[in-house]
Amino acid sequence: MADTRSLLTGVVLGVGATLAARNVAPLLAPLGRPLLKQSVRAILIGYERGRETMAVLVETLSDITAEVQVELNAQRDALNPVSRTHAE
Repeated sequence: MADTRSLLTGVVLGVGATLAARNVAPLLAPLGRPLLKQSVRAILIGYERGRETMAVLVETLSDITAEVQVELNAQRDALNPVSRTHAE
């Protein structure tokens, strides 16, 4: 009995929501386009900010990598100066 009652309640609510949406949708339609436009604008702004942030991060990591490579080369040269002079 409980399953039949909850099924019937679900069907009635679904039909009611469908009928209500059919009557309310035309009233809300003029708000849909501006809302969608604002959403797309916010997404594009967020995307651009993310790209800028990633570009700065990549540049920073590239700079740090170059600095570490220079330091490692300097350490290697300081520990083994003979191999460097013979290679030249």
